[in-house]
Amino acid sequence: MLGMNFGDESCERGAISIALVMREALVDSSKIAVLLPSSKIGVSRESREKTSSFETHGFEPGGEPAPAGPARSLLDTLRPMHALHLYGAVGIAVFGWSLGRWAGFASGKLLPLWLGGALVVYNLDRLKRDPADSTNTPERVRRHGMLRRWSWLAAAAGAAVLVLWPLWLGNGGLLLLTALALPLALSYSFPLLGQRLKDVPVLKTLFVPLVVLAAVLAPPVLLQGLALRPPLLLAAAWSWCLLMFNMLLCDLRDIEGDRAAGTRSLPVLLGAKQTQRLLWLLMVAGAACALMRGWPILSAATAALLILLTLAVQRRRSEAFYEWLADGTLFLPALVDLGKHLAHRLSA
Repeated sequence: MLGMNFGDESCERGAISIALVMREALVDSSKIAVLLPSSKIGVSRESREKTSSFETHGFEPGGEPAPAGPARSLLDTLRPMHALHLYGAVGIAVFGWSLGRWAGFASGKLLPLWLGGALVVYNLDRLKRDPADSTNTPERVRRHGMLRRWSWLAAAAGAAVLVLWPLWLGNGGLLLLTALALPLALSYSFPLLGQRLKDVPVLKTLFVPLVVLAAVLAPPVLLQGLALRPPLLLAAAWSWCLLMFNMLLCDLRDIEGDRAAGTRSLPVLLGAKQTQRLLWLLMVAGAACALMRGWPILSAATAALLILLTLAVQRRRSEAFYEWLADGTLFLPALVDLGKHLAHRLSA
């Protein structure tokens, strides 16, 4: 009897201990479920990452390690530049200005218009919410959500420049061109022509490079009498290759979100592998156009930069990579021009 009593008490204590352990495990699992949104549908975060688009659509696994320490703090501090598209707008303005220096047309007085136009178009595009953006650029969407008032202010400032700058110059032709170009550019994000142009198959990828190139070259051709001769056409072809390369990189990054939203960009239709082959073709074509134009240094710089970027996107990259380096291609002609100027000064 004593042995049985002892055994019953031991079993009772054991059952109580097991119950306590199970209760603690359930509490811990509920905490984890709260912290991991994916647990609501029974899929872990790790399993989602293993099936990311960069692995299932032709990219190598692995990713870019997140910067730590001062580098991370610096990137966080500078992120509003991208959320408000200040970096991209300055890039377009600098690209147009430096192309004028290379191709031989007056671009200084056009620079404020390129900057103002980019601020308007970029910020209005972001202020109109697109369901694909939360998948494609979640960090930028989060940052922009905290800066929406500043985004409205940037768009308003850009619009004021578009109106006031031609009036200040007393150039009615420039004001007319601006009034015609702005609705066309905004039709990319807004259904001004019946539907958004980004929803037209392939046009999402082709439209932006063509509009930027037209905005840069139309004023000198129509208002300055710049002749459409082979040197200018080669310069235009090189510019289009660089702008198209930039757009393909961004659409390659956006391939999953665009596919889910039904946006049939060129990478969505071609797939990641074929899009990467197209990047190589654009690199060769851009370098060849610059070389035929008589710009050997710019040709070499174009090839070097585009090769590095094409190799880099074989692996998964962070939003910061595309924000800084992909859009940084717009600064290439200005940086090469600056390098030539410094080399000349040092050799003098």
